Amino acid sequence: MFLDPFPPEGEDDVADLQGKVQEISQDTLRRFIVVAVLVQAGLFAGSLGAMLVAFRGQRTVGGALVVGGTVSLGVALAVYRRR
Repeated sequence: MFLDPFPPEGEDDVADLQGKVQEISQDTLRRFIVVAVLVQAGLFAGSLGAMLVAFRGQRTVGGALVVGGTVSLGVALAVYRRR
């Protein structure tokens, strides 16, 4: 026996999850996925660009990544706030 804090998933849990996902409107699900991808890309590009500028002195590439990451986060915010 393992001391697992989470109970094992059964068929009921999978069916329940599929039912809940199908209840969500397609527009909401699409916007969620777009915002999630944009935020992840923006954070990655911004942090990588900042590190390139700070540690390697590559201002051109690093600066472009920071600007691109900032734009990506701005677009994610606009998509999130759009109704």
